[in-house]
Amino acid sequence: MVEPRSHSVRRTVVVALALLAATATALPAAHARPAAAGTDADATKVRQDFNGDGYEDLAVGAAAAKVGGMSGAGYVAVLYGSAGGLDTGNRKVYTQASPGVPGTVEAHDRFGARLAAADLDGDGFTDLLVESDNEQWEQNGIARDGNRTVLWGSRAGFTSGKVLPALTGSKYQGGRTVTGDFNGDGHQDLAGPDDVRFGPFGRDGVARAVQQGAEFVDDGVSMTALEAGDVDGDGITDLVALGRHGFDENYDYTYSLHYVRGSRDGLRPPVALDGVQFLSDDSRNDGLALGDLDGDRRAEIVAGGGDALRILRGTANGPDDATAPRTITQDTPGVPGAREAGDAFGHAVAIGDVDGDGHRDILVGNPYEDLDGVSDAGTFAVVPGGPDGPTGAGTRVLSQNSASVPGAAEFNDLFGFNVHLVDGNGDGRAEPVVAAVLENASDGAVWAFRSTSTGVTAAGSFSFGSSTLGMVAKAAGLGRSFPR
Repeated sequence: MVEPRSHSVRRTVVVALALLAATATALPAAHARPAAAGTDADATKVRQDFNGDGYEDLAVGAAAAKVGGMSGAGYVAVLYGSAGGLDTGNRKVYTQASPGVPGTVEAHDRFGARLAAADLDGDGFTDLLVESDNEQWEQNGIARDGNRTVLWGSRAGFTSGKVLPALTGSKYQGGRTVTGDFNGDGHQDLAGPDDVRFGPFGRDGVARAVQQGAEFVDDGVSMTALEAGDVDGDGITDLVALGRHGFDENYDYTYSLHYVRGSRDGLRPPVALDGVQFLSDDSRNDGLALGDLDGDRRAEIVAGGGDALRILRGTANGPDDATAPRTITQDTPGVPGAREAGDAFGHAVAIGDVDGDGHRDILVGNPYEDLDGVSDAGTFAVVPGGPDGPTGAGTRVLSQNSASVPGAAEFNDLFGFNVHLVDGNGDGRAEPVVAAVLENASDGAVWAFRSTSTGVTAAGSFSFGSSTLGMVAKAAGLGRSFPR
C-alpha cells in the first residue's frame, strides 16, 4: 500500500516578511549555556518508566493489528529498559484481552491509535494513556465513539486500567492528548482534545478538576499536532498546536502555530503565532516538538513541514515569533543531502540529548526521501545541539541502506515516518527510535539505535516487527504511535 500524499508538489513558503531573511539566524548567545537536568523547561517532561526500575521504557502502538482474529483491534507493546538497553526479549504486549485492561477485543477498535505517558495518579510509576479511536461504547445512555484508557504503571508493568469517563454529551471521545503540569501544582494533567483534566487522578479515572471547552487553535483551523513544554520558563507547562488551514490553487495547505499559555488557573486561550506560517501539500503533517535548545530554561518550538525545520525561541513572554526563526533544511551547511520537493524532511521530530553533552539535539524523520532510485524509502537525521542550539553542522543521516542498520531500503517503506527518543539504558543519552510504518506492505517495523558520546550509531541497532512480538504482522502498521 502506498501512503497517500495529497499532491506531488511540496514547497515551503514563509508568509511573514520577517521570515524571508531567515535560514540560520542565531539563537541569542546571551542564553547559551548547557541546561541542567531537571531544572529547566524540560523538567515537566516525564520519564517513561512504567515499571519504576529507573530505566526508561519504549511503548509503541499498532492500532491496525489483527488480535484474536479481529482485524484492526490493535495492541500496544512495551520494551522495558535495563542496564543493557532496550531488548525485544524484555517485553510485554497489551491488548483489550490482557488481564486488567478494560474492554473487549473487537474489530476496528484501533486500540493504540495514540499514546501519552505521565504519572497521573502520583504513585511514582509512569502510566500510559491509550486511545482506541474507533471504540464503540455508551455512557449515560449516550452512544460514544472513541475512548481513552489509562493503564496504571506498577512494578509488574500494566496490570490494571480504567477508561476515562466522558465529560460531556459529545459522541466522539478520542483525540490528541498530551501530558504536562498545566496549572503548576506539581501534578501531571491531560490536555486534549477539547478539555484539560487536572491531576492527580483517582484509579476510577476521575480527575481532581476539569477545564472544559479548552481551545488549542483558532476557529476554522484543524489541529494536526499538539505538544507540551514550558515555553516562557515560569515552571508551568504550556501547549503549542500545529494547525492546518485551507489549501490554495496548487492544493498546498497553509500551516500555522498556536500558543496556549499555562497558568495557575489552567490554560489560557490560544494565540496564533502570525510570524510563522508555511505551505505544505502534506495534509497530515504533525512535525512538532518542544524542548530547551539553548540552555535558557525555556522551551524552543521546532516545527517541521514543507521539507524544513523552523526553530522559534522561547522567551519570558512566550514564543518569539517577531524574530525570524532559524530554518534548517537539507540545503543547510552540514546537513547531508539536498532539499527536494516531496522528501518531507521534518514530517516527524523529537528533541533530546543524544550524545550526552548537555545540549539537546533534534531527531528528524525524512520518510519520503528516495535512495538509490528507490522511491519513498526514507531516512532520519540527528541534528546536533550546541551552546547556541542546533545549526545543522555535524548532522548525521542514516537509512536502511546504511552499514549495520538492519534491513534494506525498499519502495514506500517510509522509514522515518515516526520518530521517538528514549534513554533505555540509563546512561543519560537519548536513543533514537525510528518507525517505517509501511515496511513489508504496511506491516510496519521499528528500529532502535544506540547513542554514544559522538552521537547516534548504527552499531548495535536492531529492528522488530509484530511477528517478533508474537503478534500478527499483516497490515498492523506498527510504529504509527509513540507516547507524546
